[in-house]
Amino acid sequence: MFCLSVEVRKKILLTDSKWDPPLKFTLYNIEQFSSGPVLRVQHLVKDSSNLSTCEVVGEGLHRAEVGVTSSITVILDPMRTQDFQQFFFSVLAVGEDHIFPAKPQPVFSNATNVTFTYVPTLPGEYDLYVEEIFQRPPWQKQVPGSPFLLVVQGHHELDIDDFKVRTDKLPSCQIISQEDPSWVEGEWVTRKLLGRKRGVLRSGWVFQPKRCSFDIFTKDDIEIAAASKVPKTIAILGSSTERGIFLSLVDLALRKEEKIHLVESDLAKCWGFSEFQFGNLHFIYQDFRVYRARDLYAEGSIRGVNVTCNNEKKVQEGSNFFQDALNFLEETLFGSRPWPDIIFVTSPIVHLRLLLEKIPHFWNGTIYPVVNFKCKWLNYYQLDGLLKARDEAKASRSLDPRVGVLDGFTLSTGMRHATESSPFITHSIHFHRWCDELNGEMRVCSNPTEMVAQFLLGQAIAPEGKDVWMKSTDYKNREAVLSANTRTIRVCHDCPATLLPFHIKSKPDLNCYDSREGLHISLEQNFKVWDGSPCPEECMKTEPVDKVYTQSGLVDVRQCTIR
Repeated sequence: MFCLSVEVRKKILLTDSKWDPPLKFTLYNIEQFSSGPVLRVQHLVKDSSNLSTCEVVGEGLHRAEVGVTSSITVILDPMRTQDFQQFFFSVLAVGEDHIFPAKPQPVFSNATNVTFTYVPTLPGEYDLYVEEIFQRPPWQKQVPGSPFLLVVQGHHELDIDDFKVRTDKLPSCQIISQEDPSWVEGEWVTRKLLGRKRGVLRSGWVFQPKRCSFDIFTKDDIEIAAASKVPKTIAILGSSTERGIFLSLVDLALRKEEKIHLVESDLAKCWGFSEFQFGNLHFIYQDFRVYRARDLYAEGSIRGVNVTCNNEKKVQEGSNFFQDALNFLEETLFGSRPWPDIIFVTSPIVHLRLLLEKIPHFWNGTIYPVVNFKCKWLNYYQLDGLLKARDEAKASRSLDPRVGVLDGFTLSTGMRHATESSPFITHSIHFHRWCDELNGEMRVCSNPTEMVAQFLLGQAIAPEGKDVWMKSTDYKNREAVLSANTRTIRVCHDCPATLLPFHIKSKPDLNCYDSREGLHISLEQNFKVWDGSPCPEECMKTEPVDKVYTQSGLVDVRQCTIR
């Protein structure tokens, strides 16, 4: 891959409409280092280079020093609106082996500018992207001058060597206190900047917190864990964004020849229940959009029946929809099957209180109610929105000591250019995309979902840290486990043919198969459409509250409460 200076590259992108950057149609470019490949993320294309009418100033655009706070200030366009809350910006420093965001600072109600600060930890040259982002097309615009050439000064060899030593000495993330969201503050780096103890994701990148280091589990490690005598279950409850975590878990566990049909399998796009079992490892995904049951409960009582319609079809009825979610926990997740060790769920605190009531009091697992594992939601790019999500995480922890705290936005945001719609930040709700990298070893490309998957694996199979786990009896049987030529996987699912109406079955009607060859191609023609019902007449008389893009196309959204 050839390199261009920032100034030359910007000139080409912004002036020559006939020129396509070399990575226009490829999200990742592989560069081979001595210790393995690093999959590079595309950060700028011609279509994302439109110019914002805002401006940016500050020494932090071009110069910074390791360990010293630097700042930039975005000056809002006064001709558009006087409300700073209508402006959303992304500030991201991208180096060859290091990516970190700048953080928005507090602003007053009559503000005409927004300040961002950052404290570099490593020296080097970075492209500093200052972008205005939107919920709809054109999705994002470069503030004039972006990307800026940022030079971070420091003692290069000493700073990098110190970083490597320090990250090796940090404890495993699963053994430190997770009572406060700040434990996950950190940055994305490649294997070139890390020591040898922990490992990195298959892409060559890893998220490195300040207080701990994530244990990374290889395919062999997962196979050894699956051969353990003690079942381990990880349950992912959420939307298609969180389904990416489930798919990353499956992709990590399968051998290359077993996942040739992953993108065509029943697991790939299930709007219901799906389960992957390999030995004594179980991965579960349930479409669980309880956050759509808005304002269901006020001080413990139901305030009418909340109904949401897309066009003329009722897609959910609040109380019934949420009751099905509660029944699913009671009858399926904590029914006769092995109980989950770890639950990752997208659930606001108003719903979490009620979900926790359905979890047996003697369950000793951990539940992570993460609401901000999103790149698309603009409010997290403003300080108030980010702090609100963190406050909710703290409040969730106070409900039950089994509640873990994970700041999904902080973990994922450095990879905001690497969504399914890369390099557009808010065009897609998915971090993950289908791919065929590393000679077929990697079918799900997504650093954020794979990072969360690795964290959940650590919590489930090595809660005392990977070092302790590697000394266990199960790990000592490594050679015998890995020498086995054949193994069996089990796949179960109950997937509807359509996303709408939103629905959660209390007890899925499972269709299962066992295979020694790998995942089967889905027989989608056998999927059934869950019955829906017409939107109530009184709702149809109201004006739509929104128009949204769904996997069924653009629809009018109506919401009403029937008392």
